[in-house]
Amino acid sequence: MKELRTLAIRALPLPGESIDSWLEALARRSWTSLSALLEALGVPVYERTHRLLVAPSSKMLRQLEAQTGLPQGHLDQTVIPPGLVGRYAPRWRFCPQCLRESDGRWLTRWWLPWSLACAKHKALLQSVCPSCLKEPREFLPRPVHVNAPGRCLHPTGLRSVCGADLSAVPALDLEQGHPLAQAQLVLDRIAITRTTNTGSVFAHAEECLDRLTQAMTSSDLPALDGVLGEAWERLFITTPIPLTEFAAWRLRERGSEILTRELLRQEYQQDGKPLRQIADDYSLPRKYVVERARELGIPVYRGNRPHVFDDEWLRDQYVNQIRTADDIGQELGTDGNVVRRRLDQLGVPRRLFGVHSWPIMNRKLDDSVPADIRKATEGNLHGWLRLRRFQILTAFPTLTTAASYLKVRPSMLTGQFNRLEADLGAELFHRSVRHAAQHPTSRGASLLRDINDPQAQNLMREALGPKLEPMPSRAEIASAEAMADGMDARLTSLSSHLPAPDHLHIPPPIVPLLKHLFEHVGQETYAAQIQSRTGLSRATIQRQLKCFAEAGWLTARDEPREERPKGGRCRIYYSLTVPARRIPIRDLLSNPRHLRKRTPPRDETQDTTVGQSHEPAGQRVTE
Repeated sequence: MKELRTLAIRALPLPGESIDSWLEALARRSWTSLSALLEALGVPVYERTHRLLVAPSSKMLRQLEAQTGLPQGHLDQTVIPPGLVGRYAPRWRFCPQCLRESDGRWLTRWWLPWSLACAKHKALLQSVCPSCLKEPREFLPRPVHVNAPGRCLHPTGLRSVCGADLSAVPALDLEQGHPLAQAQLVLDRIAITRTTNTGSVFAHAEECLDRLTQAMTSSDLPALDGVLGEAWERLFITTPIPLTEFAAWRLRERGSEILTRELLRQEYQQDGKPLRQIADDYSLPRKYVVERARELGIPVYRGNRPHVFDDEWLRDQYVNQIRTADDIGQELGTDGNVVRRRLDQLGVPRRLFGVHSWPIMNRKLDDSVPADIRKATEGNLHGWLRLRRFQILTAFPTLTTAASYLKVRPSMLTGQFNRLEADLGAELFHRSVRHAAQHPTSRGASLLRDINDPQAQNLMREALGPKLEPMPSRAEIASAEAMADGMDARLTSLSSHLPAPDHLHIPPPIVPLLKHLFEHVGQETYAAQIQSRTGLSRATIQRQLKCFAEAGWLTARDEPREERPKGGRCRIYYSLTVPARRIPIRDLLSNPRHLRKRTPPRDETQDTTVGQSHEPAGQRVTE
């Protein structure tokens, strides 16, 4: 059997000293780090300091006593019961004067949640280091042998610590006879050992704290808030999430006083209020309310409580009205699974699960509804939506502009119309090409007339409800037409080998430059002259001249060097080509209103717009 090793250099723990402080003093006497000492003694090296106070077992404490020559049971005073702090790490506070008098030894009671003041020096306990503004004992101190006692050992780097002298921190003295100092004197008398019953400790502490809160006045709180604000809040916490075991115990005690048998019977059993709502009403955790109800013998339902059904009404709603179980359950204030179980008990055959059981998928329309509308909507989840979007589509020149108005991707809209055409088995509209807007086919025009029928409109509003997308206004259509074939479209190309086209497209940004060119027909011009006449930027002029040259409207000539005897950069002269000069466009440029596309009038009294063949947007010039 391996013999237990003992320390040659020893130090006795001071009265009330914590086990981590005593082990730190041993490591400093042995000139070694605390982690190395713990490994030599067979004690786990924890990351958090408070784990040394709550984790050691009785066997480990007896082993430490044998290794350091202490009487059996002597170390029981240096630890605290695990149930006193719970799974949340406590905050260590300290008294600078006590550290100075004890040469940097730390007391066990400074870990307790109700340790707010030093009863010996009548001063508030400090909670953070004034230098690094961190809790000095949060992490297990490692290099204790190279730092003086009473220093802040909070790590600031891989091998560095704060090192501030905590014993030199100015004291926060309390005035003579302050109620907090008197209450702290009573609280410090509570004996805390490893075997202490936490319930009795909490009850004693609660009695003292009740007297303290009654004795404290509003003028006493601001002085505490600056230093112990968080500790004070945790001590008297009333939120549903307890931060310490003491706060959890207080919530359980408060819940036992509020949640009586009569209250739960009245609100839970008779009024039907859920336990979650009862917990919210009284600011209590739901699990405490459930535990209290079971403790009082009140049955707790895991889901919704049993519901009493009208079986004939339920059968009619599910079978004849084709309503879903979830829809029926929402009306009855219960869950859809409860409705399904009752339907199984009644022997009602269930419809297919999912979307196939929805009313809109099983609804049959009357024969008075046109056949195309019935084909598009019966057995389709989004049939009415596709019809509405087809109605909106025909008001726009292109599918892209319609998708921009509906705020969807063009590919999504294409898929919807492909599905609509597949359902009807016919092509519904001619797709737009350059300078030719989209327009419905004869089958599409017939479908639009059917959609505009008042009966179909009422069915559409009933099916879509708030999801019914409005028809575009005249201004929105005009804007879409300008976007479809205006700003982004290319200038019509001219060729000297072909006759002039019947229709020309002139994007609006090019109009100022075109007007300048036609005002100087037969003359050459250059970029600086155009800039001075039109006010356009040089980059814009160069870009537009390039467009005109590529489309065959302009010819470019470099200025010879001999024409610039004084030197300088040679210009590039531009002039209209012969095909461009033959175009009678000057009269139209002098009257800009002729360049605007004319929009066919529409009846604003109707809520819908029948698809029409729109002329492409942009500038149109007819010879």
